[in-house]
Amino acid sequence: MPIVRKLLVASIVGLFCPLIAHGQKPTNPTPNVPNQLPPQIELLQPGVTLTLLAEHPLLVTPTGIDVDSQGQIWLIACHTHFRPDDYAGPQHDEILVFDAKGGSRRLFYNKTDATMQVKLGPDGWVYLAERDRILRVKDSDGDGVGDLEENIAVLDSVTDYPHNGLSGMAWHTNGDLVFSLGENFGKDWTLTARDGTQVQGRGEGGIFRCTLDGRKLERFALGFWNPFGLLIRDDGEMFAAENDPGSRPPCRLLNVVKGADYGFQWVYGSSPIHPFIAWNGELRGTIGMIHPCGEGPCSVLELGGGVLIPSWSNHCIDYYPLHRQGAGYTSERIALLQGSDFFRPVCMAAGPDDSFYLTDWVFSSYQLHGRGRLWKLEIDRAKAKWIQSDREPMTPLARLAKDLREGSSNPPLPQLMELAKGADPYLSDAALTAMTRQSQAWTIETLQAMPVEDRLWALVALRRINLKEEKWVRALLHDPSPDIKFESLRWIADGVLTSFLPDIEMLLGQSELDYRLFEATLATWNTLRGKSEMGVTDIEILFERVSNPASPLQIRGYALRLLPPDHPKLSLALLRELYGKKDTNLAREVVRTLASRNSKEAWDFLAEIVTNDSLEVELRADALVGLGNSTDPSHAALLVDLAMQDVTKLRNEALRGLRSKPIDPKQSELLKKTASKYRSSASLVASLLDKESVQRGRPPLNETEKWLSRLADLPGQPDLEAGRRTFFHTKFATCASCHRYQGRGNVVGPDLSLIAKQGDRISILRSILEPNRDVAPQYFSTLLELDDGTVFSGILLRSSNIEVFRDPTGKERNFLKKNIVLRRELKTSLMPTGLNEQLTDEELRDLLEFLVKGSH
Repeated sequence: MPIVRKLLVASIVGLFCPLIAHGQKPTNPTPNVPNQLPPQIELLQPGVTLTLLAEHPLLVTPTGIDVDSQGQIWLIACHTHFRPDDYAGPQHDEILVFDAKGGSRRLFYNKTDATMQVKLGPDGWVYLAERDRILRVKDSDGDGVGDLEENIAVLDSVTDYPHNGLSGMAWHTNGDLVFSLGENFGKDWTLTARDGTQVQGRGEGGIFRCTLDGRKLERFALGFWNPFGLLIRDDGEMFAAENDPGSRPPCRLLNVVKGADYGFQWVYGSSPIHPFIAWNGELRGTIGMIHPCGEGPCSVLELGGGVLIPSWSNHCIDYYPLHRQGAGYTSERIALLQGSDFFRPVCMAAGPDDSFYLTDWVFSSYQLHGRGRLWKLEIDRAKAKWIQSDREPMTPLARLAKDLREGSSNPPLPQLMELAKGADPYLSDAALTAMTRQSQAWTIETLQAMPVEDRLWALVALRRINLKEEKWVRALLHDPSPDIKFESLRWIADGVLTSFLPDIEMLLGQSELDYRLFEATLATWNTLRGKSEMGVTDIEILFERVSNPASPLQIRGYALRLLPPDHPKLSLALLRELYGKKDTNLAREVVRTLASRNSKEAWDFLAEIVTNDSLEVELRADALVGLGNSTDPSHAALLVDLAMQDVTKLRNEALRGLRSKPIDPKQSELLKKTASKYRSSASLVASLLDKESVQRGRPPLNETEKWLSRLADLPGQPDLEAGRRTFFHTKFATCASCHRYQGRGNVVGPDLSLIAKQGDRISILRSILEPNRDVAPQYFSTLLELDDGTVFSGILLRSSNIEVFRDPTGKERNFLKKNIVLRRELKTSLMPTGLNEQLTDEELRDLLEFLVKGSH
């Protein structure tokens, strides 16, 4: 493997020394930068060479880059991105030109601010992406300096954050300019091209297309966070790398197709929970990612049959071979090189010699800091066997999807409906596009005459045409189908159709709403009130719904489910009042809330419920789940007494509660009698007294079919409600500590509310037995060793000078870079192995039944 040049870079001052009056301190000072900034490049694949061409002070805080046909390197040296008060550099960004070896530096242009990307166009034009405009500059008199400037498209918005506006650029195969817009903090925006054509939006990033001189502006696709990196291959396939995942990791490598929706809208806030946000194709009509990419990517470049993507935050460059899968792609990550915290690759460009050139921000601060590098990446293809040598040919499904989008295939509506409902998101998207062309002849009566599933997908297709068109939603909002109601609510919220506010308020007062529709209605109501970011997580609104006597009891119960159980206003007196309403569903929510509160008063209340023989058994069993957490000896004695009862559900739940308690010899003898008298409880007793016996005869974990047979051969029937209690138990299983289900639980791992629709029995059981077998890369955990000797593992959310992780409890944790001694990505799940060892066969069967069939 070639050896990279050893680099120990000294700090260069002089050019960027502070210029402030004696005795004054700037309110926004230049960050402190270490004297030594070693990039410490480690080459991870054969055939890779990285060479330093230039560095500070010749270039500082560089962003975009391109290379011309003569090998000259054009790059942006940024002087306006969070500019410190004492910064002594130029007032505007510089467009610099270097020769192929990083020498002969010259200045081409320096009149732009917050400049993110540079692309060299035809006829001598140099295209630049500023935060709020796309422009082009030309040297009209041949002196090497740009003197002619034209706006291509201008962004009008109240937001001016430097790098969530206009950014990426690429050339379409027909010569048009394609460029991208970030989430813009969810603020309304208007994009106006040179010919006056306009596109407007609110909280969704987008990709746009216009002619080279700024005519015929159109939106190409939507639903992005910040598609900073853009690539269009010569076969027309477009790829994007999203620059930030916020609270919804990871950053995404996307295959971008015209008219598609990629699911994200910043306007709905930064919470990872919102019914109208999809990050990986979770909503109908949205497309997910090909594969996660490293955090902070700014470029996508073609290499063989795959793409190169740098990661600013992860200090690396990765390769992603692109494999055809149905009508789309799949991939895996191949790490090419890794640097230290002082290697911050930003943008990349391909040179005429098959080499790649990249800019390096160097230091973690978003503020200007006077450092920067230019690198050359060379790949010896004879040695680089890791490269996928060629593009994989288009599959028949990919060809069909292309024909459907372009209109060269126009099958009848029943066939389009079947394709839209299918499992391939790209083919479904293409069918929806084709369906919109046929919809011109539809009427309200046409929709209402369709079968329910067809009516649902017709609605999904129609929303693509014009979200401001209300007639379809008015006709279907009160459709009996919950799925059609959900899509109608989503349309109303995404279109901000405020005329529906009375209808939404009426819906929010209907007790027959199921839980998913309650979340959707609540989120829509907040949006129409101008508070879209509240979604379903606003604590005060939820408490108001819980405590408001005028709210239907079902709605009060749903709001209670979403409210943190330890909310200070959620007093025991209020919980007793709600419990006293004698409503089964509301009482169940009260009990489940109490079970999550570790307090003496909560445990005593649960004990009252448990010992009340007049109550339904399932409610008393739910109360036992919480009572198992009690540290009161009297409650432990109560569990032992209940473990002798004739009522199977109570007996078994009491035995589960005893797992966290010490068992004395007398109690042990009593439990043995229980096992002898009630054979259906024998395995639970064994889990307390003879744990090894529970594991005997079990097949290896990777033999899922044998496990299924073993569970199917158990006597009796699976108990779905017992499985739900196991899922939410806090002393064993603890599934809800990482997974959310119907509003309860955490968001460390995927929300499992719809798992019954997403996986079959064998795949769900396999994920329980082997949690590390098929981990989606977005759920890979990262291990940190800190300078105080502690070890932490969690899921990376975002990274700069502060690393932000989601810990195993769902909370965000911040770590300063300087406090991290070692950081290692683990291609494993945060879900612990050995869950099967905590469960009896019957409990595993019940848990599987719950996940496969669902519960309230």
